Amino acid sequence: METKNVLKVLLLSTVIVLSSCKKDSSTPLDPVNPIGVADCNDVVDGIAAMDECGTCHQSYMYAGMGQMTYVATYADTIGLEGTFILAGSATDIASNPYWITTIETPTEFSFIADGFNTVSYGGQTARLDMASEMMSAISSNGTTADALMGMFENSGSYFSDADLNASSKQIKSKTAAYSTSSVQMAIHASFDSWFTDYATNVAPIVGTTTMATAGSAGMADNRELNAKGMEYDQIAAKSLIGALCLDQVVNGYLSEVKIGDAVDNVTRDPNEDNNATAMEHHWDEGFGYVYGKFGPDNLTGDLGTDGLLGKYLNKYDDYSVIVFDAFKKGRQAIVQNCSTVRDEQAQIIKETLSMVVAKRAQVYLDEAADADDLSPSYFHALSEGYGFILSLQFTYTSDGTPYFSNAQVNSMLEQLEAGDGFWDRSDAELRAMADQIQAVTGIE
Repeated sequence: METKNVLKVLLLSTVIVLSSCKKDSSTPLDPVNPIGVADCNDVVDGIAAMDECGTCHQSYMYAGMGQMTYVATYADTIGLEGTFILAGSATDIASNPYWITTIETPTEFSFIADGFNTVSYGGQTARLDMASEMMSAISSNGTTADALMGMFENSGSYFSDADLNASSKQIKSKTAAYSTSSVQMAIHASFDSWFTDYATNVAPIVGTTTMATAGSAGMADNRELNAKGMEYDQIAAKSLIGALCLDQVVNGYLSEVKIGDAVDNVTRDPNEDNNATAMEHHWDEGFGYVYGKFGPDNLTGDLGTDGLLGKYLNKYDDYSVIVFDAFKKGRQAIVQNCSTVRDEQAQIIKETLSMVVAKRAQVYLDEAADADDLSPSYFHALSEGYGFILSLQFTYTSDGTPYFSNAQVNSMLEQLEAGDGFWDRSDAELRAMADQIQAVTGIE
């Protein structure tokens, strides 16, 4: 038989490294690439093998002094001198510096190159700090619409932190940045209308005894509501969780455009991005939208000071571990040029963060339905739910689409605002909406 003849030649001429060979010629010499099946190089009966990173390695004959002759099939070894090395064998893995068996998950989010800690995400920290101060302003009685919009687009000097005022960063340009221009403009217009309504109608009653009623802004205990019962600091914050943080991570920095194989992962400049490659830095910027409120060098994934996406990720111990480990392992995969693991970890991050947003939308709708009718807790929970519903259009599922489209999200928001808004909503309406989110997302 031909297979036996090949084996005899190899035994006579070289030291052969094979796996699980049997005398029966019907048994494949390579159990990974059986006879009649194409290998990772699309060669039928080929003997190439793929490592964990998706790199296809060829088998070869080694004649010493660095001389290698690559072979595609066992038949190609006939007449060649040297030692046969089967791709993926123990001998190959031990001697092949390019074979990656596994990507280890680092204990910390810290990556050194040429003596530099290459991680940096200062722009993300600045925007999260800006958002934090803006949220405080949307619950103050001294706030103007100009101040709120000035913080949103960082025009003027409205922040208490001089460094933020001097920064070139802003929230507005990064909000819904990966949506169509019409969707982005509509969401920006929503923020503008919230700022105007708050400054004009809500801020003057903050801290007063004016009670909120249907159609009139006022206080509900210590919560300031607009005429429709909406608490603007909660709506704006929860909307930014999706439109800013989640969108920038899943549709921006962890996208093919930012971390795909075409992105530079070689060039380093100690004077640029902490000596990181472009691909490394993009990954770190995605990390910053979740963990950046801590400040630079958040080695352990501390989310204790975050008020946006990280705050709600931190409410789920299992999800927080999954996401932090995926950020670390994915970054290590980039260091080792392992695109397969990089992309797997990016997908884990995008889907897990999206599930956090979906869960919170459902949770707050159910909480509002469970709360006493028209109580401060009801308005507070529904305001949070409103923002998380808006954020659903920025989620990312296994097939790369959001759980809900912009049109579907707008339909739900319009339902919540119909008539006198939150004053008119029934428990049945809210539960039906929560059930819809559960059905679409598969939340347990």
